[in-house]
Amino acid sequence: MPGKKSVSKVEKRQTVKEKTAKKEAKFEKTIGALDLPNVNESELMNHLSKIKAITPAELAIQFNIKVSSAKKLLETLKENQIISLVAKSHNLKVYALKQS
Repeated sequence: MPGKKSVSKVEKRQTVKEKTAKKEAKFEKTIGALDLPNVNESELMNHLSKIKAITPAELAIQFNIKVSSAKKLLETLKENQIISLVAKSHNLKVYALKQS
């Protein structure tokens, strides 16, 4: 029969359990969600109507968001047929506002 575990081993096991519990509860990631707190729709459409070539980098600079968020935003606008893809290379996509 195995003997009792030492106090240090029990403490170590408990701290490891606490760390994993904190790590799991600490960060809840929502995949695919697009949350832009400082951008409203009217301001976005007003800005898009002023520029000819819309790129993710320019959108990220103008609205102070990450480029990846700007890419997701442009993809959703493309799916909703608000903008259209004009040119594409291996590392850059250029969009334009659709004429209404």
